[in-house]
Amino acid sequence: MTAYKIFRVSTWWSTTALMRRTENTLSIIEEQGHEIVTVAFGVDILMRPTAFITIRIKA
Repeated sequence: MTAYKIFRVSTWWSTTALMRRTENTLSIIEEQGHEIVTVAFGVDILMRPTAFITIRIKA
Protein backbone atom coordinates (compact mmCIF):
# COMPACT_ATOMS: atom_id res chain seq x y z
CA MET A 1 0.00 0.00 0.00
CA THR A 2 1.21 3.49 -0.83
CA ALA A 3 0.48 6.51 1.34
CA TYR A 4 1.04 10.20 0.65
CA LYS A 5 1.87 13.03 3.01
CA ILE A 6 2.03 16.79 2.44
CA PHE A 7 4.54 18.94 4.31
CA ARG A 8 4.20 22.71 4.58
CA VAL A 9 7.27 24.91 4.95
CA SER A 10 6.66 28.62 5.45
CA THR A 11 8.40 31.78 6.60
CA TRP A 12 7.55 35.41 7.23
CA TRP A 13 10.98 36.65 6.18
CA SER A 14 11.79 36.18 2.51
CA THR A 15 11.47 33.86 -0.43
CA THR A 16 15.22 33.23 -0.24
CA ALA A 17 14.81 31.94 3.32
CA LEU A 18 11.83 29.86 2.18
CA MET A 19 13.84 28.28 -0.63
CA ARG A 20 16.72 27.48 1.72
CA ARG A 21 14.36 25.88 4.30
CA THR A 22 12.59 23.94 1.54
CA GLU A 23 15.88 22.61 0.16
CA ASN A 24 16.93 21.50 3.65
CA THR A 25 13.58 19.77 4.19
CA LEU A 26 13.84 18.01 0.81
CA SER A 27 17.31 16.74 1.71
CA ILE A 28 16.06 15.32 5.00
CA ILE A 29 13.09 13.65 3.30
CA GLU A 30 15.33 12.03 0.67
CA GLU A 31 17.78 10.82 3.33
CA GLN A 32 14.88 9.05 5.03
CA GLY A 33 14.20 7.17 1.79
CA HIS A 34 10.88 8.73 0.80
CA GLU A 35 10.03 9.65 -2.78
CA ILE A 36 9.27 13.32 -3.47
CA VAL A 37 6.27 13.62 -5.77
CA THR A 38 5.77 17.40 -6.08
CA VAL A 39 6.96 20.72 -4.68
CA ALA A 40 4.67 23.72 -5.11
CA PHE A 41 5.03 27.29 -3.90
CA GLY A 42 2.14 29.50 -2.86
CA VAL A 43 0.76 31.30 0.19
CA ASP A 44 -1.08 30.01 3.23
CA ILE A 45 -4.20 31.47 4.81
CA LEU A 46 -2.12 34.13 6.59
CA MET A 47 -0.52 35.13 3.25
CA ARG A 48 2.90 33.74 4.25
CA PRO A 49 5.06 32.40 1.41
CA THR A 50 4.75 28.62 1.70
CA ALA A 51 6.14 25.52 0.01
CA PHE A 52 3.94 22.43 -0.19
CA ILE A 53 5.90 19.18 -0.49
CA THR A 54 4.10 15.95 -1.40
CA ILE A 55 5.91 12.70 -0.66
CA ARG A 56 5.09 9.06 -1.28
CA ILE A 57 5.58 6.78 1.71
CA LYS A 58 6.10 3.15 0.75
CA ALA A 59 4.82 0.68 3.30
